[in-house]
Formats: sequence, structure tokens, C-alpha cells
Amino acid sequence: MIRIATKNYIRIPKEEYIRLKQLQKYFGTFWSYFEHLQEIKKAREEIKVGKTIAQEDLFQKLGL
Repeated sequence: MIRIATKNYIRIPKEEYIRLKQLQKYFGTFWSYFEHLQEIKKAREEIKVGKTIAQEDLFQKLGL
């Protein structure tokens, strides 16, 4: 069996690296916003169904 040495990395231009880092940052921001919207949607659905809890119980769950 022949083994070929491979590198664990690839080289990319600095400009491309910076662009990818910015894209990663923007995607992270978008994903946080999207998760927040999903939580709001879920909470609204629970309220429609009647799944509400007392405010004091909520604060206890949150540790406040």
C-alpha cells in the first residue's frame, strides 16, 4: 500500500481569509437573531395553546 503525504492545511490569500472571517462573523450574528426569532415564535405558540406559567415560577427557573 502506497502512502501519500498530505498537508493538514491549505493556503489561502490573506484577503480571502479576512473575507471568510467577516462572513463567519455575519453568519454568527444572523444565527443568533434567527434563534431569538424561533424562541419568540415558540413562546407565542405556547401562549396560544395555553401553556403559561406563573411569573414567579419563571424567575425561579431562570435562577433570579
